[in-house]
Amino acid sequence: MLAIPLPDLHALVRGETVVAFVERGTATVGDEVTLGDGGPRPVDRVKAAYTRWADAPIPPGGWTAVVVAVHPSALLDPEAGAARHVLRSIPTGDLAILRVYRDDLPVLSDDAFTARRGAVEGALSR
Repeated sequence: MLAIPLPDLHALVRGETVVAFVERGTATVGDEVTLGDGGPRPVDRVKAAYTRWADAPIPPGGWTAVVVAVHPSALLDPEAGAARHVLRSIPTGDLAILRVYRDDLPVLSDDAFTARRGAVEGALSR
């Protein structure tokens, strides 16, 4: 199971983001993982638009994801990448790009997922 803090998990299961910040080495490309409740996140670490999800339970369903890419989170440009996640600042560790499924159906269409992935990877400094 990949435990994701609640505001981040809400954004993932609603298709608002495809990003999860995880400890280095936690996720590997190709992994299929069950997404679990990682608990609340301090409200002061979350952008204002996402504070409503800081401790709200996730919608019911069997939430899984396939890890499609993993990058060091330090590569995400703070300005260009700011709209790609729910946090006020970029944490240390890895940035995992997840294709999220509910009960074996993708949350996002192929085109929407590809666009969001491209936006995240386009904000990485190389």
